[in-house]
Amino acid sequence: MRLTYGVVTATLNARESLARSLSSTLGQSRRPNELVVIDGGSTDGTRELARSILAQAPAEVSARFLEQTSKGERGGIAGAWNEAIATLQSDVVFLVNADDALEDGAAEIVMQAFEASPRVGIVHGNARFVAIDGREIGVVRPGLLSRLGIRCRTMHCATMVRREIYASIGGFNPAFRNALDVDFIERCHHAGVAFSHIDQTLATFTLGGVSNTQVARTDREMLTIGLRHSRTTVLPVAAYLVRRCVMRPLSLAGYHLSKGAGTQA
Repeated sequence: MRLTYGVVTATLNARESLARSLSSTLGQSRRPNELVVIDGGSTDGTRELARSILAQAPAEVSARFLEQTSKGERGGIAGAWNEAIATLQSDVVFLVNADDALEDGAAEIVMQAFEASPRVGIVHGNARFVAIDGREIGVVRPGLLSRLGIRCRTMHCATMVRREIYASIGGFNPAFRNALDVDFIERCHHAGVAFSHIDQTLATFTLGGVSNTQVARTDREMLTIGLRHSRTTVLPVAAYLVRRCVMRPLSLAGYHLSKGAGTQA
Protein backbone atom coordinates (compact mmCIF):
# COMPACT_ATOMS: atom_id res chain seq x y z
CA MET A 1 0.00 0.00 0.00
CA ARG A 2 1.28 3.45 -0.89
CA LEU A 3 1.63 5.55 2.26
CA THR A 4 1.53 9.31 2.69
CA TYR A 5 3.85 11.52 4.70
CA GLY A 6 3.69 14.96 6.25
CA VAL A 7 6.57 17.31 7.07
CA VAL A 8 6.77 19.57 10.13
CA THR A 9 9.17 22.52 9.99
CA ALA A 10 9.61 24.47 13.24
CA THR A 11 10.94 28.01 12.92
CA LEU A 12 12.14 30.85 15.13
CA ASN A 13 13.96 33.75 13.48
CA ALA A 14 15.20 31.47 10.72
CA ARG A 15 14.77 33.63 7.64
CA GLU A 16 18.30 32.93 6.39
CA SER A 17 17.86 29.15 6.26
CA LEU A 18 14.13 28.60 5.81
CA ALA A 19 13.99 28.79 2.01
CA ARG A 20 16.63 26.07 1.66
CA SER A 21 14.83 23.81 4.11
CA LEU A 22 11.42 24.15 2.46
CA SER A 23 12.94 23.83 -1.00
CA SER A 24 14.49 20.51 0.02
CA THR A 25 11.05 19.27 1.05
CA LEU A 26 9.05 20.56 -1.89
CA GLY A 27 11.77 19.45 -4.30
CA GLN A 28 11.50 15.78 -3.36
CA SER A 29 10.67 13.41 -6.21
CA ARG A 30 7.97 12.03 -3.90
CA ARG A 31 6.34 15.12 -2.47
CA PRO A 32 4.71 15.27 0.95
CA ASN A 33 0.97 15.08 1.34
CA GLU A 34 1.21 17.79 4.02
CA LEU A 35 3.72 20.50 4.90
CA VAL A 36 3.28 22.44 8.14
CA VAL A 37 5.48 25.35 9.17
CA ILE A 38 5.00 26.29 12.81
CA ASP A 39 6.60 29.48 14.11
CA GLY A 40 7.54 30.23 17.70
CA GLY A 41 7.29 34.02 17.42
CA SER A 42 9.81 35.16 14.83
CA THR A 43 10.52 38.88 14.42
CA ASP A 44 12.95 38.78 11.48
CA GLY A 45 10.55 38.20 8.61
CA THR A 46 10.51 34.40 8.90
CA ARG A 47 6.73 34.25 9.14
CA GLU A 48 6.21 36.37 6.04
CA LEU A 49 8.72 34.33 4.05
CA ALA A 50 7.14 31.06 5.18
CA ARG A 51 3.67 32.18 4.12
CA SER A 52 5.00 33.32 0.75
CA ILE A 53 6.73 29.99 0.03
CA LEU A 54 3.79 27.91 1.21
CA ALA A 55 1.41 29.89 -0.99
CA GLN A 56 3.41 28.69 -4.00
CA ALA A 57 3.47 25.02 -3.00
CA PRO A 58 2.19 22.50 -5.57
CA ALA A 59 -1.54 21.88 -5.45
CA GLU A 60 -1.12 18.27 -4.29
CA VAL A 61 0.64 19.44 -1.10
CA SER A 62 -1.56 20.63 1.76
CA ALA A 63 0.70 23.47 2.91
CA ARG A 64 -0.16 25.56 5.94
CA PHE A 65 1.38 27.97 8.44
CA LEU A 66 0.76 27.84 12.19
CA GLU A 67 1.55 30.29 14.97
CA GLN A 68 2.73 28.31 17.98
CA THR A 69 0.34 28.73 20.90
CA SER A 70 2.14 26.65 23.55
CA LYS A 71 4.30 28.85 25.75
CA GLY A 72 6.34 28.62 28.94
CA GLU A 73 6.73 25.13 30.37
CA ARG A 74 4.68 23.61 27.54
CA GLY A 75 6.44 25.53 24.78
CA GLY A 76 9.81 25.32 23.09
CA ILE A 77 10.58 22.96 20.23
CA ALA A 78 8.62 20.17 21.95
CA GLY A 79 5.50 22.29 22.05
CA ALA A 80 5.91 23.30 18.41
CA TRP A 81 6.39 19.73 17.21
CA ASN A 82 3.48 18.45 19.30
CA GLU A 83 1.10 21.12 18.03
CA ALA A 84 2.00 20.57 14.40
CA ILE A 85 1.95 16.76 14.56
CA ALA A 86 -1.54 16.92 16.08
CA THR A 87 -2.80 18.56 12.87
CA LEU A 88 -1.41 15.92 10.51
CA GLN A 89 -3.44 13.20 8.81
CA SER A 90 -0.55 11.55 6.92
CA ASP A 91 0.76 8.07 7.71
CA VAL A 92 4.37 9.09 8.43
CA VAL A 93 5.85 12.21 10.07
CA PHE A 94 9.09 13.89 8.97
CA LEU A 95 10.58 16.54 11.31
CA VAL A 96 12.70 18.91 9.21
CA ASN A 97 13.42 22.10 11.10
CA ALA A 98 14.35 25.37 9.45
CA ASP A 99 18.10 24.72 9.82
CA ASP A 100 17.82 21.20 8.39
CA ALA A 101 17.27 19.90 4.87
CA LEU A 102 16.33 16.63 3.21
CA GLU A 103 18.76 15.08 0.78
CA ASP A 104 17.54 14.59 -2.79
CA GLY A 105 15.44 11.44 -3.05
CA ALA A 106 15.33 10.87 0.72
CA ALA A 107 11.54 10.77 0.93
CA GLU A 108 11.24 8.02 -1.67
CA ILE A 109 13.87 5.92 0.10
CA VAL A 110 12.18 6.30 3.48
CA MET A 111 8.65 5.69 2.28
CA GLN A 112 9.66 2.59 0.37
CA ALA A 113 11.20 1.26 3.59
CA PHE A 114 7.97 1.84 5.50
CA GLU A 115 5.88 0.27 2.76
CA ALA A 116 8.14 -2.78 2.59
CA SER A 117 7.98 -3.38 6.37
CA PRO A 118 4.56 -2.64 7.89
CA ARG A 119 5.75 -3.59 11.39
CA VAL A 120 8.52 -0.97 11.39
CA GLY A 121 7.53 2.13 13.33
CA ILE A 122 10.67 4.23 12.88
CA VAL A 123 12.95 4.52 9.87
CA HIS A 124 16.20 6.43 10.36
CA GLY A 125 19.35 7.05 8.38
CA ASN A 126 22.60 8.98 8.35
CA ALA A 127 22.91 12.76 8.52
CA ARG A 128 25.32 15.21 6.95
CA PHE A 129 26.66 17.59 9.62
CA VAL A 130 27.61 21.13 8.57
CA ALA A 131 28.91 24.06 10.60
CA ILE A 132 26.85 27.22 10.88
CA ASP A 133 29.16 28.82 8.30
CA GLY A 134 28.26 26.11 5.79
CA ARG A 135 31.48 24.11 6.13
CA GLU A 136 30.81 20.36 5.94
CA ILE A 137 32.02 18.42 8.96
CA GLY A 138 31.12 14.94 7.75
CA VAL A 139 28.40 12.32 7.58
CA VAL A 140 27.33 10.70 10.85
CA ARG A 141 25.62 7.43 11.53
CA PRO A 142 24.48 5.68 14.71
CA GLY A 143 27.17 3.61 16.34
CA LEU A 144 28.16 1.94 19.60
CA LEU A 145 28.14 5.22 21.53
CA SER A 146 24.55 5.82 20.44
CA ARG A 147 23.48 2.43 21.77
CA LEU A 148 25.35 3.01 25.03
CA GLY A 149 23.51 6.28 25.68
CA ILE A 150 26.44 8.61 25.00
CA ARG A 151 24.40 10.09 22.17
CA CYS A 152 20.87 9.67 20.85
CA ARG A 153 20.12 6.40 19.04
CA THR A 154 19.14 8.38 15.93
CA MET A 155 19.59 11.86 14.42
CA HIS A 156 16.24 13.62 14.59
CA CYS A 157 16.45 15.23 11.14
CA ALA A 158 17.01 11.76 9.62
CA THR A 159 14.38 10.02 11.76
CA MET A 160 10.91 9.40 10.36
CA VAL A 161 8.08 8.03 12.51
CA ARG A 162 4.67 6.55 11.79
CA ARG A 163 2.04 8.98 13.06
CA GLU A 164 0.35 6.20 15.02
CA ILE A 165 3.50 5.93 17.19
CA TYR A 166 2.93 9.44 18.50
CA ALA A 167 -0.62 8.44 19.41
CA SER A 168 0.53 5.36 21.32
CA ILE A 169 3.82 6.55 22.85
CA GLY A 170 2.88 10.21 23.29
CA GLY A 171 4.58 13.30 21.91
CA PHE A 172 7.68 15.17 22.97
CA ASN A 173 8.15 16.09 26.63
CA PRO A 174 8.48 19.90 27.01
CA ALA A 175 10.43 19.36 30.24
CA PHE A 176 13.40 18.55 28.01
CA ARG A 177 14.32 21.67 26.07
CA ASN A 178 17.44 20.29 24.35
CA ALA A 179 17.33 16.49 24.48
CA LEU A 180 13.61 16.05 23.80
CA ASP A 181 14.32 13.80 20.81
CA VAL A 182 16.49 11.53 22.98
CA ASP A 183 13.66 11.08 25.48
CA PHE A 184 11.15 10.29 22.73
CA ILE A 185 13.44 7.77 21.04
CA GLU A 186 14.19 6.05 24.37
CA ARG A 187 10.48 5.77 25.12
CA CYS A 188 9.92 4.22 21.71
CA HIS A 189 12.82 1.80 22.21
CA HIS A 190 11.62 0.62 25.60
CA ALA A 191 8.05 0.29 24.30
CA GLY A 192 9.27 -2.17 21.69
CA VAL A 193 8.81 0.01 18.60
CA ALA A 194 10.64 -1.56 15.65
CA PHE A 195 13.49 0.56 14.26
CA SER A 196 14.98 0.23 10.77
CA HIS A 197 18.28 1.92 9.91
CA ILE A 198 19.02 2.86 6.30
CA ASP A 199 22.74 3.24 5.70
CA GLN A 200 22.28 6.26 3.44
CA THR A 201 22.47 10.00 4.04
CA LEU A 202 18.90 11.28 4.36
CA ALA A 203 19.26 14.80 5.71
CA THR A 204 21.60 17.67 6.50
CA PHE A 205 21.86 18.95 10.05
CA THR A 206 23.32 22.39 10.82
CA LEU A 207 25.19 22.61 14.12
CA GLY A 208 24.43 25.63 16.27
CA GLY A 209 21.03 24.79 17.76
CA VAL A 210 20.32 24.70 21.49
CA SER A 211 21.51 21.10 21.87
CA ASN A 212 24.92 22.12 20.51
CA THR A 213 25.31 25.51 22.20
CA GLN A 214 23.77 24.78 25.61
CA VAL A 215 25.90 21.71 26.19
CA ALA A 216 25.77 21.70 30.00
CA ARG A 217 21.98 21.60 29.99
CA THR A 218 21.96 19.03 27.20
CA ASP A 219 24.26 16.77 29.23
CA ARG A 220 22.12 17.13 32.36
CA GLU A 221 19.01 16.25 30.39
CA MET A 222 20.75 13.26 28.86
CA LEU A 223 21.65 12.06 32.35
CA THR A 224 18.07 12.48 33.56
CA ILE A 225 16.73 10.60 30.55
CA GLY A 226 19.28 7.83 31.00
CA LEU A 227 18.42 7.39 34.67
CA ARG A 228 14.72 7.35 33.83
CA HIS A 229 14.97 4.61 31.21
CA SER A 230 17.96 2.52 32.30
CA ARG A 231 17.70 -0.52 34.55
CA THR A 232 20.88 0.58 36.33
CA THR A 233 22.36 3.92 37.34
CA VAL A 234 25.87 2.87 36.35
CA LEU A 235 25.59 3.26 32.59
CA PRO A 236 23.81 6.68 32.54
CA VAL A 237 26.25 8.12 35.06
CA ALA A 238 29.22 6.70 33.16
CA ALA A 239 27.84 8.14 29.91
CA TYR A 240 27.44 11.54 31.57
CA LEU A 241 31.02 11.50 32.87
CA VAL A 242 32.35 10.51 29.44
CA ARG A 243 30.50 13.42 27.83
CA ARG A 244 31.57 15.98 30.44
CA CYS A 245 35.14 14.85 31.13
CA VAL A 246 36.24 13.48 27.75
CA MET A 247 34.04 14.40 24.83
CA ARG A 248 33.36 18.06 25.67
CA PRO A 249 36.98 19.00 26.48
CA LEU A 250 38.20 17.25 23.32
CA SER A 251 35.31 18.55 21.16
CA LEU A 252 34.29 15.02 20.17
CA ALA A 253 30.91 14.49 18.52
CA GLY A 254 30.30 11.00 19.88
CA TYR A 255 29.05 9.73 16.54
CA HIS A 256 30.52 7.46 13.93
CA LEU A 257 31.80 10.28 11.69
CA SER A 258 33.12 10.02 8.16
CA LYS A 259 34.92 13.26 7.38
CA GLY A 260 35.22 14.98 4.05
CA ALA A 261 32.83 16.60 1.63
CA GLY A 262 30.50 14.17 -0.03
CA THR A 263 31.62 11.27 2.14
CA GLN A 264 28.99 8.62 2.66
CA ALA A 265 29.05 6.98 6.08
